[in-house]
Amino acid sequence: MTDTPAATTGALAPVTMLWMEPTPVGSAARTHMDGTRVRLDAAGIPVRRLINSEQAGGGLVGKASRLLRLVLRARGAAHDGVLVTRWHPFLAFVAPAWRRRGGRVLLLVQGNDASAYETNPWLHRVPGIRALMTKSLVAGDSVLVVNAGLEDWVREERARAGAADVPLEVMPSGVSDVFFDAAPVERDRPYVLFFGGLAPWQGVDYMLEAQRTVAWPKDIDLLVIGDGARAEAVESAQSDTLHWLGALPPAQLAGYVAGAVVTLCPKANTGSMAKTTTPFKILESVAAGVPVVATDIPAQAAMLQDGYGLLADVDDPEDLAREVARVVAEPALRERLAARAADVSPRFRWTAAGPQLAAAVRALSGQVRAGGRRR
Repeated sequence: MTDTPAATTGALAPVTMLWMEPTPVGSAARTHMDGTRVRLDAAGIPVRRLINSEQAGGGLVGKASRLLRLVLRARGAAHDGVLVTRWHPFLAFVAPAWRRRGGRVLLLVQGNDASAYETNPWLHRVPGIRALMTKSLVAGDSVLVVNAGLEDWVREERARAGAADVPLEVMPSGVSDVFFDAAPVERDRPYVLFFGGLAPWQGVDYMLEAQRTVAWPKDIDLLVIGDGARAEAVESAQSDTLHWLGALPPAQLAGYVAGAVVTLCPKANTGSMAKTTTPFKILESVAAGVPVVATDIPAQAAMLQDGYGLLADVDDPEDLAREVARVVAEPALRERLAARAADVSPRFRWTAAGPQLAAAVRALSGQVRAGGRRR
């Protein structure tokens, strides 16, 4: 059989999506996966196959078993199209084989090596994990990242590995329509909201300490929505003014975001990760027209240059409390921040960057060899 580019046949090569990170409802990986599907659907690009697993948790053996099953599913699929995939170290066992058999790989990068270690500490125990990270980055035929910090990191990592240049662009993250359209939840008392994963690097303990300081505003509740490693600390801290609601599905969460006076994004200053993070909670707050108070780390400071939030000293919980108190006490400030959020929010809809994603898929489709072989 003669291999010819799919573009010469006039047909778009089949698209497969692969997410190796667990995708339970409400997780960042799930949000990214669903948003990518929305972008492709809006561009009229069908997804032939979605390979993912909602299973999360478990020990090292359980995690390894889940990843092995995903690798086997991906390697056993037809390699005759474009693989659209979120960067993960274990892509090193899939992407090179996909390319060797005539397919092409579009790599979507949402975080760097530091974020991989922070969110998955068990990776430190995997032999050769650093080499797998590099190999998976090098395997992309085209790369889309969510911010300039990640663009620099990917470029440096590929250059260090001696990889050839490939198309590398910034494509911003997006937000589900439910956050734009939700009706505010009604409660007896006004509230400040933290939502998302309760991991140490999310600044959960810093936030709890801020809420205990004298600078924290009176007569306002702190609601915490989410689950994770620091859930027990949040549960233990509950009081008449601090309430933990656990994890909620996006459609229900969106109403709480819309009803908040202000939301919090108190991420820790975790080295290179602080330069590359793009928290969904900031974008989702903006979509709801709600001001944000975030810690002053490089990536978040860059996001808040748009004027929809305030920054707090990452090493001073009382400063977070003071900035929250400002938003609560000054209606004019709150209205100005909310108005700015409303101004910039349309560009955060998932569909806004749909044409950019579609262009990358179509470009790689033209390079796929028609009649790709099965493993």
